[in-house]
Amino acid sequence: MPSGVSLETVKLIFDEQFAAWEITLPADSLDERQGGSMVKHGWAINYQYGTADGIDYLEYFASHRMTNDTLNRIYTVGREELLGYCQVFFEADNEQAEQDYFEHNREFYAEVKRRGPW
Repeated sequence: MPSGVSLETVKLIFDEQFAAWEITLPADSLDERQGGSMVKHGWAINYQYGTADGIDYLEYFASHRMTNDTLNRIYTVGREELLGYCQVFFEADNEQAEQDYFEHNREFYAEVKRRGPW
């Protein structure tokens, strides 16, 4: 990991995003770069650590019944990236929109599964 850069930045960003639900990334997972999962206040979050282009990151899949599922990354340099999301609706009486909706979600969940091990 580059000097002066740590997973603490990732923890700060993650914890801020989920502060309203009192969800925090376990500190011990940072030290061991150990992925895991948590379920709290309606959220189910699965996470894992990785490296891309020499930059460490946390990748997480977040699911809540009141919003759409998302796949996200937070890099140690503070950059956040939305890797994908499920669509939650399509235009009624529009067969093409319905087909696009199902295809988008099929591709999204296939990508989530591919990136696992969740």
